[in-house]
Amino acid sequence: MRILLGLLMLGLTGIAHPQTSQQPFTITISTDKPQVKSGDPVYIETVMTNISDHDFDCTSYGSNALDRNYRYDVTDEQGPVPKVKRKYPEIGETGSSFPCIIKPGESAHAAGGLISVLYDFTRPGKYTIQVSRPVWGDDQRPGTVGTIQNNRPDVKSNTITITVVGPEAPAAEPK
Repeated sequence: MRILLGLLMLGLTGIAHPQTSQQPFTITISTDKPQVKSGDPVYIETVMTNISDHDFDCTSYGSNALDRNYRYDVTDEQGPVPKVKRKYPEIGETGSSFPCIIKPGESAHAAGGLISVLYDFTRPGKYTIQVSRPVWGDDQRPGTVGTIQNNRPDVKSNTITITVVGPEAPAAEPK
């Protein structure tokens, strides 16, 4: 019985090891306006830093001012923030590809950063934003705008807070 238990634990260790290996990059997000008026645009800056020992593909697929290789997690005090309803959703989205390779220790800025194009920041309150991006191996690269494979591990950014005030309140000056 001890042998069987030992083999089972050894097998679980083998499964857990790949999930704990170091990620090849980090993501840092920031904003120059942590407080905005309701209805004003909300910008974030996204920086990817290569922490691996080899070149890394940071190609971006920009659409409506955001890199669609990233997943955006936006919440407020009530939970997940709804996406903005598009006036003509049948038109679809257009985008551009921006090739990028970052060398070990270097950083690259993601395309755009107008997150209020996707998410509704009209209700006053505190909003938290975090982004994540899948790790693409040498066997597969992102192919088209909006294509993200769910079976890839994600690297998550730090979380930032944006405060939205009513239109009558003065917005804070950028720092």
